[in-house]
Amino acid sequence: MPGNIQVSLLLLAVFLLRHLASSCSFPSTLHMEAKDPPWYSHIRADGSRDVEYYIRNTVMEIHHTRSERPSVRWKCAYEFEGKLLLKRQDQLVNSFYRCVRFVFRSPSVVQIMWSHELKIFDLGLCDDKNLITDPWPLIWYGTLEEDYTPCPFSGGFDMKISDSQLGENGCNLMLRPMRMEAECLGGEGISFNFVSSNCLPDIRMYVKQRTICVAHWKDNRHLFVVLRRNEDTDLWCLIMPIHRRQNITAYLFSDLTCRSDLDQFSSVRDLKFFDLQLHRREFPTLCEDEYDQCSKVTCNTYVKQECQRSCGMCDPVSPRSSCQYPESVMGAWFLQDSSGFKNIYIRTSNLSIDGVGNFLCVTFPNNPIQKSTIFTTISLFQNGCRPRYTCIKLHRIGPSVLQYSLSQSYVWPTFENDLGKSICSEDRFHPDSSPIDDRYRSHQGTGKPIISQRRYPDAVHCNLTFVHTISATLPQGYVCPGSFYQHCEDSSKVRLEFNTCGSLIPSSRDFRCLASYEGHYWERILILQNIRNRTDAFCFVYSQFYPIEAYVLDVGMCDQKSFNFARTGLRQPLLKLTFRTEQETCKSVPPDPTLLLTEVTEYAGGEFDSTGDEDGHDNVHANNSQAESDSEHSVSVVSGSRLVKLEHTPQNDHLSSFRDSLEMANAKSTSLDHRDSFRADDTHSSKTETLASPWILLLVITSVLF
Repeated sequence: MPGNIQVSLLLLAVFLLRHLASSCSFPSTLHMEAKDPPWYSHIRADGSRDVEYYIRNTVMEIHHTRSERPSVRWKCAYEFEGKLLLKRQDQLVNSFYRCVRFVFRSPSVVQIMWSHELKIFDLGLCDDKNLITDPWPLIWYGTLEEDYTPCPFSGGFDMKISDSQLGENGCNLMLRPMRMEAECLGGEGISFNFVSSNCLPDIRMYVKQRTICVAHWKDNRHLFVVLRRNEDTDLWCLIMPIHRRQNITAYLFSDLTCRSDLDQFSSVRDLKFFDLQLHRREFPTLCEDEYDQCSKVTCNTYVKQECQRSCGMCDPVSPRSSCQYPESVMGAWFLQDSSGFKNIYIRTSNLSIDGVGNFLCVTFPNNPIQKSTIFTTISLFQNGCRPRYTCIKLHRIGPSVLQYSLSQSYVWPTFENDLGKSICSEDRFHPDSSPIDDRYRSHQGTGKPIISQRRYPDAVHCNLTFVHTISATLPQGYVCPGSFYQHCEDSSKVRLEFNTCGSLIPSSRDFRCLASYEGHYWERILILQNIRNRTDAFCFVYSQFYPIEAYVLDVGMCDQKSFNFARTGLRQPLLKLTFRTEQETCKSVPPDPTLLLTEVTEYAGGEFDSTGDEDGHDNVHANNSQAESDSEHSVSVVSGSRLVKLEHTPQNDHLSSFRDSLEMANAKSTSLDHRDSFRADDTHSSKTETLASPWILLLVITSVLF
């Protein structure tokens, strides 16, 4: 009898081991199809990719392409608190264990934290103290060219370069310095100016090279930024100190490793990287010298361009010819788009946009005839960035809605003929290259809608002539029936109703219509604002060519190209609608008693406070990553004669924010993404709890058997 019990327990133990092994798998976002290229690591300056990772379901194989090291095969054995305990299974070894944690820096950049190896199964391997980050990130080239994040710092620096293998750059001794500038205005990325082809180091860059930020993270001392050349998939890792003084040292790795052991660089001979000695030089006016020695050199034709102040080419004390924005547009506004919430303040001569920059209205002697909707501006900085010249167009599309567009900027010094005219040339109005696209600068002939932060903005007639029965499709495919109609009691209000969608989408929401205007090709755009949440705004776009289709987008993405871009997949709508019209022209909506008192007491007129929050000339707060755009935002609105704070807190505002409800519904309508369980800041895994009991039972069985 005891023998039978032992056999039964042994069979149960085998079953539990198989169950535990089968329930452990690598994050789904790492999985590859049979014909997919691998994840690559150890990417070198010459473009070679020395290590390949093949990750499929429960198995990860590591191949070394440029060495005789054998391939390694790891099988997922157990998931524990967001980490995976792996068992080695290859032709050489079949009994070693190792713990890993995947840290997702972006959709295409992943780091692995590894423990040491042991011959026995030991969950202690997964203690945080045993995990060390591999400085060589994994890169997925399939999504790399779509990957973008705002750069995590802003500033401009004179630059001296030393190559880890070739030594000092000869151009370090030149009078005119090489330059590095980062995110001076939103979307500019990090640019390098090596001045001359003779100064170009052994790096796959042009003399003037713009790069975009793909991913960034930090430790206690350093920022790590993965950069991509705009034209292709060449990558670098830039390491900057978090605390930046006037003189700092940074490192740019051509071999794609992001190392924090900076004190050991001198002993690392096989890595290709550059030591960057950076000096912050400020340019507070448009009359400055480019380097300190200007006062000691002869002012020939060439030098005059570099030493404008010392050579008397400009007057540093002459005041700028400033202009003013129209009084009718002054005040506090907001923009809501896929990148988050932004405050916009228009004061007498300054227009500021969160995460983009400050724009001071100025005039030039050769300005075109001044129009009330087109403004030449300069941006001045205190962080070392050189001044920028930008054109801004402002256009009113509703009593409480403006549309703005930014041109591509000129960087000082510029020697354009007819500068005032050139700044606002129509061919300067175009978006940045992909993947940034029109996130900051709009397509020609379009602009970004911004909404007044007044407590009770002026509304317009919604122009809905019929009740619409709709079928709404979320981006992940979930379909929800509903209706969309105008209030019979108030033609400036509409209701969006979903009565059969359960908890996925709110049963009904009421909106005020803030603008109704034409797009391109017989399209119409209707901008709506949630009556219960003024920061919750979006638009409906229609087309006469597709009479049963409409799209719902973030308000900042609503322009003359919205319908075609949403229909072809170039923009991600919040909802796709198909609808049919009913015979009714409107529906009666009983007044909401909870809104009556608010609407009576809300501010309904008066001037905006034009003082607001002064940011000086540090134009852009570049730490506006996606993670930060999901955090709490605050909005200033005018009530009477004082400025009050309207808190926009997406994570706590689901009862009143329709947009956030849609995002939650979209998440619920799809299977859970494994990535969320493996982020660096997670502390628990949902699978841990479900697997704990089998493991306890297995330990008990093992103790009985042995």
